[in-house]
Amino acid sequence: MNGPQIRRTPACKAGVRNRTHSTSATNPITAASPAQQLLPRLEGVITTGKGWRARCPAHGGKSASVAITEGDNGTLLLHCFAGCQVHDVLAAVGLQVGDLFVRRDLRSMTPSERSQLRQTALLPRWKAAIDVLVTEASVVLIGASHLGDGEPLDDTDLVRLRVAALRIFDAQEVLSAR
Repeated sequence: MNGPQIRRTPACKAGVRNRTHSTSATNPITAASPAQQLLPRLEGVITTGKGWRARCPAHGGKSASVAITEGDNGTLLLHCFAGCQVHDVLAAVGLQVGDLFVRRDLRSMTPSERSQLRQTALLPRWKAAIDVLVTEASVVLIGASHLGDGEPLDDTDLVRLRVAALRIFDAQEVLSAR
């Protein structure tokens, strides 16, 4: 399918006209934010302190069991307290998981903006690597303390110490990768 498709959404039941949703995978640029795409398709949307609540289109029901929160970068976080999977909730309104993320046109960005975006994307990996370093440094410290006190390390302790060293080397690779 090359062109947009018209899909009926729960919002249509409330008297809102049909909305056009492009299913083209070749057009990664979307004018509407993820919240602007999702919220009109849901029923019973109410604003909360941290986002929105709505009725779940996947399982129905009368309560606002779906919580929606917008992250710092515009990405939507979605949770159904009745246990519905995110992809099921989105499929019920004609969206996919990728629609929860802000799409950027990298071609229109300056080289410095692209560089900043790449650096920002690395931050979660760096944080995870630092968390590993903290944990594994504690293991090494405990092993060194035992050895310093003249206590021998048993086979389990030696294996764990080797694992700690390998994880430290892995974290170093993550931190030095560009």
